Amino acid sequence: MDTVDTMQVDTAPAEPVLSNVSLEILSIISAAQREHGLRHRDYARYRGYCARRLARLYQACKMKHGKGRFVKKPLVANTIADERALLVPLVQSERAWAYAMEMKDLTNVKRRRSDLRQHMLRRLKKAVTHANELATFCERLGNDQTALEGDAYANYIGGVCAVEQGKDYVGAITKLLRAKLAYAKLGVLGDQKRLELYRERTEDLADLVRFAHYKQGRTADLKAMEKEAAIGLASNKVFTMKVEAPPEIEDKIRWHAMDFELKNRDARVLIAQAQDCLAKVDALKNATGHKAGMLFAKGIAFYDEARMKLNDDVEKETAKALYQQGDDEDKADRIKLTEIALSLIVKDKLIDRNKFVCDQLDKKLSGRAKKEKADKKLNFGDLARMYDAATVDYEDLMETAPMLLRLKPEDADKHIEEFEVDCEAEVMLLKARQNVALACHYVQVGNSKEAKAYFEIATDLATDAEGRDCAGEIQDEATELLKEIEVRVAKAQRKLQEADDSVTKSQSGSDLTSKVAEKFSKLFSFR
Repeated sequence: MDTVDTMQVDTAPAEPVLSNVSLEILSIISAAQREHGLRHRDYARYRGYCARRLARLYQACKMKHGKGRFVKKPLVANTIADERALLVPLVQSERAWAYAMEMKDLTNVKRRRSDLRQHMLRRLKKAVTHANELATFCERLGNDQTALEGDAYANYIGGVCAVEQGKDYVGAITKLLRAKLAYAKLGVLGDQKRLELYRERTEDLADLVRFAHYKQGRTADLKAMEKEAAIGLASNKVFTMKVEAPPEIEDKIRWHAMDFELKNRDARVLIAQAQDCLAKVDALKNATGHKAGMLFAKGIAFYDEARMKLNDDVEKETAKALYQQGDDEDKADRIKLTEIALSLIVKDKLIDRNKFVCDQLDKKLSGRAKKEKADKKLNFGDLARMYDAATVDYEDLMETAPMLLRLKPEDADKHIEEFEVDCEAEVMLLKARQNVALACHYVQVGNSKEAKAYFEIATDLATDAEGRDCAGEIQDEATELLKEIEVRVAKAQRKLQEADDSVTKSQSGSDLTSKVAEKFSKLFSFR
């Protein structure tokens, strides 16, 4: 009996070294595919990348298979001590899948299609084997989310293989539906970027399900099969927990009460990130301004990257229209209009950023905010030059905006005129603030004549902007600026008067000293 008990203890499975591992499989493979060839359907390049990465993983995880003679070292869950080892079956599966897709493309140009097809199916089966191995490791070593990721990936690869084999379409539909439900749940666990990524995979799976259903003969009950797939996933806690999905990203952008369609997924995600950054700025306007400036720069960078993606789409659609007759010939024009609208939005945000930076610097130079190290070398002359640079964005805006404003169905000329009047008033206010900065500069150097002249110019510009038939908020800004100029003029007068008084006092003191010295010289003269 004792011997039996001892044998039972010795043969019991050991506890895994790792536990609760987190692995975002879809994010990893999507980034790798995008950066290493699949953006252009270059499966050979992606397969080469997978081979090189696999070699690096073998070395990092100390899984070398011998020199000269190959000795296979299989992965065992209980002995895995490095999280990177879980990437080994993932990369192996991706390499086999990429090779299969490469063979599939070659069947269209080679005569020996049967041999290539058999080779493709063998590689797909190999990919399924590695994917199932990955799912086993994720279930045993990972958390619930990682287990769901591994299950979804294995079912996706298995469904693709079954569809390509063309034998068991019902089994293929079952696997694809299970993967679809898992990815739909995983997408709502992160931010908007993650949601868009997983939604794209879900839509691809939906297309595959429809294709398999068509090949099967449309006799299978998809709703019932989807319920069975959900029941099969019910053991996973992540799948059953209730999570609110992030708000939907609108498929359009809005500029001056005009909507422009936005179909590019990447651009939509980037714009959502930009809006999130700029939404945080308002809460930081009373701070030092450094963090707010960084958020402005980050948001504008996101907007600009989204604009570049739209520009790429314009080039693609233009090339399509040149070389082949498409179903939608006006698509390139619509994307171009969206790209122009987005560039105008970028101009608006640049103007807001410049105004904010100038306002923060003005507060620091006026003593209303604490200076930072980078601001100690700046003066009112630098602020004046910054205001001058800010007016250039308005000039670009007035040059490009009428192109879109003419698209308004009614009173296009009226909208253009109102827009130009508002821009001119804004430029006047910026120039007024520029002259205020120059006046403050001359107050600091003690030139009262120049300071008075620049204050008068600033007052005239602000008064002119206030009297224009422009937007109400611009008129309110002009009124506030006039009050601010009055306060600054009074402060400058006091400062200049104090400087004159000190000069007069010093001069009178020097006169008295000279008279005393003269008397003493006469008193002690020996002539």
